[in-house]
Amino acid sequence: MDLLERICYGERFGAVYTQDSTAETPEKPANDEEDVNKFSLRRLSSEEYVIFTLDLCHNQLDRHFSKFPNEELEKINKLVPGRPLMERHDLRGSLPRGVFFKSCLAVDNEKIYVRPKVYVLRLEENKSFIANIEGGIYRETSIGFTFTLPECSICGKDIRKCVHIPGKKYDSELCFYWLRDVQEVLEGSVVACGSQGTGFVRDYRNSVIAGLGEKWDIIYSLNNFKKTPWLEND
Repeated sequence: MDLLERICYGERFGAVYTQDSTAETPEKPANDEEDVNKFSLRRLSSEEYVIFTLDLCHNQLDRHFSKFPNEELEKINKLVPGRPLMERHDLRGSLPRGVFFKSCLAVDNEKIYVRPKVYVLRLEENKSFIANIEGGIYRETSIGFTFTLPECSICGKDIRKCVHIPGKKYDSELCFYWLRDVQEVLEGSVVACGSQGTGFVRDYRNSVIAGLGEKWDIIYSLNNFKKTPWLEND
């Protein structure tokens, strides 16, 4: 199939939300217990779980020269509830630690964040996980998602097919790519190491490259990307 029909896998970053954040969260009557129980097979009491609020992604340029349009954040915000909270994007070796049960868009001046809530059961095996979050050790987050179009900010074409390189300047204009046509949110993760602003996982994966030859090498060196196989329709 054409490259335009191939799927990209990516991760973007956020942080555990603290009360001293300046971002505004829309005011709504809190009814977390009812929202949590939409996802449980039996009714849970509030003593059985702990709730955390996370920033998963935003609309600012990241260090990999990519950026979410506001409309894609709105889509992500709707897709997050019901998705699992993982550790380090480990979809093969571990099971979820929690479930995102609601989400909102939070505004901080020009920044817009996807800010969901997640519940984690107070089980013996989760004690260390909860303690490390509450103690400020696990404080950074990332989102795994699929999307179809990395759009060049210079020419508006698919960045995989045009001549422009993310991170380079053309007539004083920095090239980056828009993350468009988000298909699904796979999970949100607690990650170990920050790198920018709300700053985050160092071992970042994002496949936007297939058959680019030398252009791939340049982007790899600029962004420290890792190759991830394309998902392709027959």
